[in-house]
Amino acid sequence: METEDLKPLLLDASDLGKETRSLSTKKDAGDSLVLGGGPQDCEELEPYGIYGPIEKVLGTRRIAEAVFTRDGEFLTQRLYSQMPASMLGRVSKLFAVLTACPSYTELISLGDKGNAELDVTTRRVDVDVEGVAYGYERVATDRVGGSRERRMTVAVTRGWTTVLLDGSPDLVEQALRPALRKATE
Repeated sequence: METEDLKPLLLDASDLGKETRSLSTKKDAGDSLVLGGGPQDCEELEPYGIYGPIEKVLGTRRIAEAVFTRDGEFLTQRLYSQMPASMLGRVSKLFAVLTACPSYTELISLGDKGNAELDVTTRRVDVDVEGVAYGYERVATDRVGGSRERRMTVAVTRGWTTVLLDGSPDLVEQALRPALRKATE
């Protein structure tokens, strides 16, 4: 399938509840304060920088994407259509990289506003669905303010389609089965 064929298979905001809004998927929208940074003591993640390995490992061809927000939570859904063997190898590599370091430090550069240092812990999570499934959770704690952010990434490959959900754990868990139904059944 080509990108245009995948778009109708993405979730709509209404699939996630009436308080959910769709956001623009355009890159470089200019609304990010982050200017750079990335993992500091995780050799496997360092080459991917602050935005991580998802796009660089899985690629950007034959993909459709939707982004959602609700009550401060966020969710990005990506659909990939590639040969199953190719995607299974890429998804396996992605999750090996994501979970390579159970803990590391991440530096975020905010330009003239300073820097932030985060303590990050990662772990694999089980995903109980049909298909080849991988799950990962990342918890980042700000060293200065002590605030915590949890993020979950789940990928499921069924046939030629891979569904990847990335975002707030509650939204990822809520979206998983509807996303799989819409994209693969």
